[in-house]
Amino acid sequence: MAKASDDTMVIGRIAGAFGVRGEIKVELLTDFPDRFDHLQEVLIGRERAKVRVEGVRPHKGRVLLKLEGVDAPEDVDALRGKDLAVPRTEAVSLPEGHYYLDDVVGCEVVTEQGLSIGNVTDVIRTGSNDVFVVGTGTSAPLIPVIADAIEELDVSGRRVVVRNWVLEAEE
Repeated sequence: MAKASDDTMVIGRIAGAFGVRGEIKVELLTDFPDRFDHLQEVLIGRERAKVRVEGVRPHKGRVLLKLEGVDAPEDVDALRGKDLAVPRTEAVSLPEGHYYLDDVVGCEVVTEQGLSIGNVTDVIRTGSNDVFVVGTGTSAPLIPVIADAIEELDVSGRRVVVRNWVLEAEE
């Protein structure tokens, strides 16, 4: 999962060229693909270069974008793999109790007794539930995001409290 800076959020990744006119195939990294319908500008790559969107259309579970100044497949190839982001102020409002996954990355994970076990470094999306990766390496605990495992998830307080059995199961 891509993590954006505090003031932007990643919504897609450039997958490659489509056709000969510089259209871009976008791998969607958002649960709200219709957000592209009204997109006027997008921020590209780590440098967050602002580029005007000239056209958008859906195509086989992806989105095709036409960006200003990107007029040939070779132009797209130079951008392949780069993230597409928008300012966080353009985020789709979520219902109470819901959060963006990249908001969880960096949250401290503690036990019910308050013992710190590390920070969330990634979120794995599975078919049934998300899984928080805590720390790095082969011994990084994996915490299933289910009510039986998570006692409290306080995104604004940057803290996740996990039930003790979760860590015992990891051993």
